[in-house]
Amino acid sequence: MSDRKAQLRQQLQEVRERTLWLFEQVPDEFLRRRVHSFYSPIGWHFGHVGRTEEYWVCEALKRPCSDERLSFLYADLPDNPKDNRVNIPDRAGTVAYLEQTRRVVLEALDGADLDTEDPYLADGYAWEFAIQHECQHQETIAEMLQLIQKQLPQPEVAVPFEPAPLGEMVPILAGAFCMGSDVRHLYDNEKEPHEVTVAPFHLARHQVTAAQWAGFMAEGGYERRELWSDEGWHWREAEGAVAPEYWLRQTDGWAYIAPHGARPIHPDEACSSVSWFEADAFARWAGKRLPTEAEWEYAASAAPGTAKREFPWGSGTSSDHACHALRHWSPRPVGSHPAGDTLLGLSDMAGNVWEWTSSRFLPYPGFQAFPYDGYSKDHMKGEHFVCRGGSWATASPILRCTFRNWYVPTYRQGFLGLRLAE
Repeated sequence: MSDRKAQLRQQLQEVRERTLWLFEQVPDEFLRRRVHSFYSPIGWHFGHVGRTEEYWVCEALKRPCSDERLSFLYADLPDNPKDNRVNIPDRAGTVAYLEQTRRVVLEALDGADLDTEDPYLADGYAWEFAIQHECQHQETIAEMLQLIQKQLPQPEVAVPFEPAPLGEMVPILAGAFCMGSDVRHLYDNEKEPHEVTVAPFHLARHQVTAAQWAGFMAEGGYERRELWSDEGWHWREAEGAVAPEYWLRQTDGWAYIAPHGARPIHPDEACSSVSWFEADAFARWAGKRLPTEAEWEYAASAAPGTAKREFPWGSGTSSDHACHALRHWSPRPVGSHPAGDTLLGLSDMAGNVWEWTSSRFLPYPGFQAFPYDGYSKDHMKGEHFVCRGGSWATASPILRCTFRNWYVPTYRQGFLGLRLAE
């Protein structure tokens, strides 16, 4: 077996072990229940990762899937609506399906020619795509565990804390850099590298903290109409938002509903679970703004006069660099991973919480959808805003500086925070 095939086998095994560990965290009574209009049942996501890796490998090698009925049921297709996805197998049946599809995938890997010009097979693209896809659904599953906890009684755990002032802003010199990448295994929306010139600006050294968000709330941030866009204010009123999504008012203050239940909020942890509308209103309250997507990538990866970096700290990832990969069930106090700082001393540009930008999710010049329109192209209509950097639940490969995440501005169920710019 080639070194590349052995590497892919090892990565497939490691990511699956983490998926099965997450499966153990799911209460049986919620396995096939929809807990939010945005999501399929949590159990569906486990079968979906197996279906996706088998489908793309079989598509590449022109071979049939092992179970057409389950392949359809676990597919994200318009003719399989989310309400139909409650009809999935039980826990044992889902595990059996994951084992069945994984056998197909590994057998196909053993017999595949990775030294080919076929874009699906070259250097193991189909298997690499499956690995990254499963990593992303692990984060979705963690989000859904949080939604499940929101429906359950929670203990009194709040510890009071005081609002904190805004933090230091770091000057970023103007410069030109190559935005995006041409690395084979990245997603289509990251491809087509192109030169971008960035004007001078300032970026916060740290992500906005819970204590800083408490200052926004204490000064009536959710009630002050002038801080909100028209669309944002309409959303706030309809949603009845008075705090971030998983902040829970208790006798002694605010607790946070995490995937394992309510916990105290550390005042210095990165603020999490806010919509783009909330992030935009906070930035206005602070007299600042959200960074553009180009500013963010430039600051994270390409300080003036230096070569562009794969990750904010350079190359390779470890637990010293960032709060990521489900090693914790929550964000850490900002600045807890100095080994991951950028050359300019910006902290947590990878991991902890995703950071909203002011940029809409649109294609780069020369964009070509691959391997299908539904991953990126169908979302590039200007209705979504880009998030960057990853969270505590994001796997190592996805922490790369070029990775683009996106959500509609009303979405606040993810591990979403912000960093200020001016």
